[in-house]
Amino acid sequence: MSQRTQAPVRTGDLVDVEIERLTHGGRGIARLDNFVLFVGRSLPGDKVRARVTRVKRSFAEANAEELLEAGAQNVDPQCDPEGACGACTWQRLPYELQLQYKADLAKDAIVRLGGLVDPPMLPIVGMENPTGYRNKVEYTFATDPESGVVMSGYHRFGSWEEIVEVDECLIADPRGNVAKHLVDAWAQKMGFKVYDRETGKGLLRSLIIRVGHATGEIQVNVVTGPTEKGLPRAAELVDDLEAGVPGLVGVLHTQTGSRAESSFSEDPPTVLWGRDWYEEHMGGKTLKIRSNSFLQTNTAQANALYDLVLDVAKPRPDDIAYDLYCGLGSITLALAPHVQEVVGVEVVQEAIDCAIENAELNEIENVEWQVGNVRPVLKAAKGVWPDPTLIVVDPPRAGLVPKVVQRICEARPERIVYVSCNPTTFAGNLPQFREFGYQPVSIQPVDQFPFTSHVELVARFEPIPGWEPPTAEELAALAAERQAAKDKTKKRTNARAAGRKKKSRSNHSIIAESLREEDPRPEAPKVSDDEAPAGDA
Repeated sequence: MSQRTQAPVRTGDLVDVEIERLTHGGRGIARLDNFVLFVGRSLPGDKVRARVTRVKRSFAEANAEELLEAGAQNVDPQCDPEGACGACTWQRLPYELQLQYKADLAKDAIVRLGGLVDPPMLPIVGMENPTGYRNKVEYTFATDPESGVVMSGYHRFGSWEEIVEVDECLIADPRGNVAKHLVDAWAQKMGFKVYDRETGKGLLRSLIIRVGHATGEIQVNVVTGPTEKGLPRAAELVDDLEAGVPGLVGVLHTQTGSRAESSFSEDPPTVLWGRDWYEEHMGGKTLKIRSNSFLQTNTAQANALYDLVLDVAKPRPDDIAYDLYCGLGSITLALAPHVQEVVGVEVVQEAIDCAIENAELNEIENVEWQVGNVRPVLKAAKGVWPDPTLIVVDPPRAGLVPKVVQRICEARPERIVYVSCNPTTFAGNLPQFREFGYQPVSIQPVDQFPFTSHVELVARFEPIPGWEPPTAEELAALAAERQAAKDKTKKRTNARAAGRKKKSRSNHSIIAESLREEDPRPEAPKVSDDEAPAGDA
């Protein structure tokens, strides 16, 4: 049972603390006596002045407002020294040290939250050149409060209202910079106003630039509030972009009146010039990418990821493979030449439409596409399609719900390859896989987002030797246990609604509890002088 700790801080307090290490989500860990603080915008070894934003029984959350002293292994950042936009919060860490922290954090999540004492971790896969990798960038329009000039940039760290102007982003593909500057200049020249989500007045909302990493093709999408006659002065914008942007293949206009901070619209964009798709090469295939298509943001590393998936899956010519949460079919099409048949499953019809188009483009015929949620599709497939020998699953950040894990395991494939963009939710799925007879035999971290805390995993699961499916009595007991958990959650929810405190066991609670039992000053990972590039984040 966790030990109750009297919080030594209150919400709004300013505290001076030293950061010991990093935890999931990229927050630093500090302590006041033995009380744990999770501090945003901080790195190991930093001494910071932090503002407390939330206080719980066993921990508090805070954001660093002032860097009093940088950690010993910090290097000079390549762009804004304050990290105002919050996009590249790990700029002050040498890249090799970033990789080591990411690998350690992934393992820590799997041990603490997944219950594996000695997980089968493999070395992390990093990038040779970790800058300029983003193939899609979304800028938000804003009015400079001092000059009144319309510009585009990123949200300031921790704020949905304040925008930080961006000239050249460290992690964005630099080939899109010319397009951004031309759109900014056009907006200023035309005197357009920024859209106000509260009043519905104004025009400009956001700017989305997508770049084909391998092809150099560039797509520009200007997102505005609703207009009666399309995008005003569109011809001038098209002329400027067509003349000034090498590789331009499409200029689009999207309209949305949503009060949310969103560039999504149910209506397809209007093509002002060119076409509504661009080409990219991924997984050895040519793909058509449309404006709303999901694509791995880091094309170069996505290719490494797909190569790793194939290496881990070890597909055979007689395999029946399922690719769950297949999106526009990148992994599905990469698998297809190596297996007898592959089934791609995705809930978004538009993504499946793109997948079908890309299969035809690459002359791939041994693919079956299914639109729908994974769990009912797997249930309907039983006895209708051949049983899978290989399943690849690449779910959203929330991971897999327990019933989907159950359906996957009940299909009894020889191998399961789990591609995860969130080690904590991956770790949360591990007990469910064990419950239904599968265990990871290899887990490899992959750095898809240098200079941030994000890390992806590619894991191979195999059946547990000697595992027997639960009996009817055991299944009934498990169902009763789950129902009891639901009832307990409902009771807590009702208690909260009645004004009583809700008991919580968040990931932070679990980590804070285990930290109180550790040596209070663990050493941070070290990087040798040969590994750390001098002055290079």
